[in-house]
Amino acid sequence: MIDYNYLTWGGNSTNTYSGTIDNLAMVWGTGIGYKGYGQTVSPISATTQGTTVTATQWAGLVYLVNKTLGHQSGAGAQLATGSNIGITAGATIAAFANVLTAVTTINTNANTAATTGTTTTGSVLTTALTQAGTNSTAAQTQSFTRTITFASGDAARYFFNAGGKINYVITATNNNGTLRSADLVTNWATNLAGGFIAGSTSDGKTGTGGTVNTDATTLGYWALTTSDQTLAQITSSNYRYEYNTDFTRIQVKTNGVQGASADNGTVITFTFDYSMAGQIVAQAANFNDAVDVTFGVRFDIVEPAVTYIAKTWTNPSIA
Repeated sequence: MIDYNYLTWGGNSTNTYSGTIDNLAMVWGTGIGYKGYGQTVSPISATTQGTTVTATQWAGLVYLVNKTLGHQSGAGAQLATGSNIGITAGATIAAFANVLTAVTTINTNANTAATTGTTTTGSVLTTALTQAGTNSTAAQTQSFTRTITFASGDAARYFFNAGGKINYVITATNNNGTLRSADLVTNWATNLAGGFIAGSTSDGKTGTGGTVNTDATTLGYWALTTSDQTLAQITSSNYRYEYNTDFTRIQVKTNGVQGASADNGTVITFTFDYSMAGQIVAQAANFNDAVDVTFGVRFDIVEPAVTYIAKTWTNPSIA
């Protein structure tokens, strides 16, 4: 029955993925790109056109439809029993508009999850950032990177497609007591503070204060490229006017497609940097305060919920 094959495998009768027609296997199984949870699709085997669809086959389809709906939107979104949902042997499948609509919704919400799962809190990784005072008017900058590495392209796909997130929390310590160090600490730890990236969404910063130049909300895994893009940038709003061009920034990129199923990279690189103006009034030495700050960042891994799906990913490593 070709309609059954449309719902399960997009019209194919050989249990191979079709991306041209919304179907359940594309989202539930390995899939391609932003569609695919990596789950076992054996309950929904395609059949030859003209062959009778059995009650077992139909039940398998509805079972996986409901599991997927539950994962994406919660139990309240699942199809109710009755009508063609509870088909028994010998009954005729006379209508399936509700199942068809559900499969369309599942594909539309391929990157949506009702809840998240276990959070693994990472260790704080620290970097000492130092900058000598200077009489130069050129901007003084410094940066460092951190990487999130998945075992494979599919591991990254399954993690983000099923609702996983990478959270980051930022800390900073003023080691020399200068006003310039204090300003950078405030801009990092208070104004920037933290954020996250998910499959299709992001939050560049969770803090408050400063002048927000960039706070990306759609720079998720699937929007990353192999070139740095700004996830967050905040300019200081310190009362000292000579510090008001100082800014801190987070940029992010991936290493590009690595596997055969159109992933978007196995390594996500975060670059944290600051820029501050040189001395503004030459005769006022305290305008070029030296910087000595210990910058800390902690990455927390928020896994997809496993209420309706099995874990098909390995958590990434952090360096």
